[in-house]
Amino acid sequence: MPRPALTATLVATNVAIYALAPPADTYGLVPSHSTLLAMFTSMFLHADLVHLIGNLVFLAIAGTIVEPAIGHLRFAALYVTAGVVGAMVHILVNPASCDTLVGASGAVCGLLAVVTILRPRTLPFVAALMVLNIWWAWTETGGSVSFGCHLGGFVVGAMFALIAQTRGSLEAA
Repeated sequence: MPRPALTATLVATNVAIYALAPPADTYGLVPSHSTLLAMFTSMFLHADLVHLIGNLVFLAIAGTIVEPAIGHLRFAALYVTAGVVGAMVHILVNPASCDTLVGASGAVCGLLAVVTILRPRTLPFVAALMVLNIWWAWTETGGSVSFGCHLGGFVVGAMFALIAQTRGSLEAA
């Protein structure tokens, strides 16, 4: 089983980028004029220290479980795909928005979906988190959080988990 080296690298990269403070208006995602590059770079930017720590705690926990189970390459593909698709869902939900999207939560939510297969006892917690995301999105009470991004990333992770489980390459521990 591979060690979660990519998870540690992603955590360190996010911290380093936060410390460098690149401008969000340049590298963040603005739905009204989005690019594929911004869908990727926005995953490494965070609004503030609480946002960064929140995402990285979940990344560290989920990554430590998922990366050894699926390998570095599939982990990287899942992380980036969940993040980019989450950004695409954000754009679909807010196509005319000029607000900048930043954060790794779409990618992290993709990992959380896989965690529920690998560690079934986490299902109630992760399900509650996703139900809250749906509630906050539906009632528009979640402030500036992109629930579309969270849910889009989660769907990618769930699809990955279902396909991998069907193929026999993903089993609960």
